[in-house]
Amino acid sequence: MGAAEGVLLVDKPEGPTSHDVVAAARRCLGEKRIGHAGTLDPLATGLLVLMIGRATRLASVLSGVDKTYRGVVRLGYGTDTYDRAGEPDGPPREVRTDRASIEALLDRFRGTVPQTPPVFSAKKVQGTPMYRLARRHRPVTPVPIMVTFRRLVILGFEGTDLEIEAAVSAGTYLRSFAQDLGQALGCGAHLHSLRRIAAGPFAVDGALTLGELERLGREAAGRVLALDEVPLGMPTLRLTAAGAHAVRHGRPCGMSDVINPPPLAPGRCRLQGPEGHLVAIAEVVVAAPEIRPLIRPQIVFTH
Repeated sequence: MGAAEGVLLVDKPEGPTSHDVVAAARRCLGEKRIGHAGTLDPLATGLLVLMIGRATRLASVLSGVDKTYRGVVRLGYGTDTYDRAGEPDGPPREVRTDRASIEALLDRFRGTVPQTPPVFSAKKVQGTPMYRLARRHRPVTPVPIMVTFRRLVILGFEGTDLEIEAAVSAGTYLRSFAQDLGQALGCGAHLHSLRRIAAGPFAVDGALTLGELERLGREAAGRVLALDEVPLGMPTLRLTAAGAHAVRHGRPCGMSDVINPPPLAPGRCRLQGPEGHLVAIAEVVVAAPEIRPLIRPQIVFTH
């Protein structure tokens, strides 16, 4: 058997890609089934949530959580990648603004707003990542999406550097925010640095650095949060043996298959077998008040 199954938190350094970190984890843990729940650009640092073994089936759940970042937006010029790795859009421009003016401007970004992803990003156009098309000098027209800034605060402003903290919905690009802010200020801007400090219930505090992961090797399995213990932010139902058997074979079950059933509202839930191990992620379907809820498995964790 390979590494323990579950979630491993890694503090990614600047430079490696998220795929590089996954490859290092595969070598260290001796487990091929490892994925991550949300890409970090090579220049970005911070929390990378690795899913190991059967936990890779949680990708759709863990990738969709809110993320929290701290970063520095450098005012004065933009770049074609919207970060410091790109080519400047011209010579530096004079920055004539102050913290109070920027704070007032941030109101247009807070809440749910449209955002255009960077051309140099992993967003796909007809199955191809936009950055590949951009590098081939192929025409790319990014499609705006709706994103949510749940929190956006200024941590500091000195010279041309604006330090921010932002809690955002999945799929939000802080590079695009920097680009849009620079345009609104009229002086241009780009994302100089970025660090992810949280993703859903997970925080970067206590995460393994890449160096620690490589030094620990197989012993890093002791830092894996077991599949049964991964916090998913949804209610848990414990099934009877018959209910667990049905779910493991992809069949729905009912309230009679739940041990000590609580009142159920429509939505996702975790399903445990009678022994307490995670069996599936399911959807509770309530067709009508007079009809008992139906529990339909969506993600099944077979052995």
